[in-house]
Amino acid sequence: MSISALDRKEQQAGNSFLGRRYGQLLRGGKHTDCVFHVCEEQVKGHKLILAAASPVFEAMFFGPLQDNEPEPEIEIHDISAAIFKVMVEYIYTGTVDYNGLELVACIELYYAAEKYLLEELIADSLLAITRKLRFANILPALELSVCMGLDALLDVCMTFFMRCCANNGQYMSHLKEHYVHVSKECVKAIIAACKEPHKLLIWYVYEWTRQECEQLGLGPSDADLVVHGLGGESTGHWSSVTAAVAEPTPAPGPVLSVERCYYKACRPFTVDAETPVFRLRLKCSRFISLMGLVLNSRLTPNRLGHVLQPEYRECLRLHLCELSVEGEGNPPPTEPVWSHVVQNQSTKYNCDLHLAWRREEACVLNPELSYELQIHWDSSAYGAEYPCSLQSCQADGIRFTDGDSFSGSLVKGLRYANLV
Repeated sequence: MSISALDRKEQQAGNSFLGRRYGQLLRGGKHTDCVFHVCEEQVKGHKLILAAASPVFEAMFFGPLQDNEPEPEIEIHDISAAIFKVMVEYIYTGTVDYNGLELVACIELYYAAEKYLLEELIADSLLAITRKLRFANILPALELSVCMGLDALLDVCMTFFMRCCANNGQYMSHLKEHYVHVSKECVKAIIAACKEPHKLLIWYVYEWTRQECEQLGLGPSDADLVVHGLGGESTGHWSSVTAAVAEPTPAPGPVLSVERCYYKACRPFTVDAETPVFRLRLKCSRFISLMGLVLNSRLTPNRLGHVLQPEYRECLRLHLCELSVEGEGNPPPTEPVWSHVVQNQSTKYNCDLHLAWRREEACVLNPELSYELQIHWDSSAYGAEYPCSLQSCQADGIRFTDGDSFSGSLVKGLRYANLV
């Protein structure tokens, strides 16, 4: 182990030891010299420890804002007691259990960190928010960030919306089933961030206008009163209205490759009338954009007396289906949410077969769902054999589940781009 690595390890151990000591001091309530009144609860602390972590607390206790009382009492009206306690616990111990916090709680913790200028907590809470964003909560998160004027949070949420939702048919289907109404200011922020009128956005602005008219007791003829000032879609001149206020489109992440670890060779997969489809189930730990696959190409056919060409023309269809139910057993797949056709791709026998497509043709994988990848061949491929092997089922946060764990898989890996 290098000296620098050893130093870092010793520093982390020291920080952990001090964190435990400070945590015991906080929970024991000994030698406290300040009291916070938060939503009818009392939170006691130590001025010196709080001031060392936050310049706001330093000014409050030892600067121009200090109270000359020996044990000052401070009223907190804009943060809940639970989140204020989490923030104080972080100041003492340096840790937060984000797994136990919902998205709204993480957003409130970020607000508290901004208020008291806790830079590391700001960065950590924004990262936790990014990991918790989903189709079901992105619009409420955008609404909170706009209404509370939290620019860094708005940037995180809008980046997620533009990468994972704005031009995603899966999100549009979700939104039609689970409509979320937001404020006019939030709709304006979304329109301003969009460079072009995506189909989803046009539908949402139309539905939002209809719902807003109903809430205000207006008729369809009064829709112009509601959409006035939205920009973009309401005026019919999208690019000219938004050009002055639109933020740069978030740069797409780099295309990455993940390869499964080879364990053992298995019997080849033979394409025939009974088995014209190979199936593989996928689940990821985050939002990714599926950009390509790596398969085993065909085995050289055994044709005695014939001169064999080193290459063949690969033709197949890819379908990606959502699994209807997550849990035990084998839930049936739904209709395909994405398809891709490979037509006459020149491929060498006994090699890797690389399939790729453009970013605009990619499919977004939602971490809340499981998917079934189906590889279809037509009758012209009957008799073709593809080598299979037992391979690792987990790689880089992506879980691969082969249809038959004893027969192996012909899918060696995939190409993707992280969206969050």
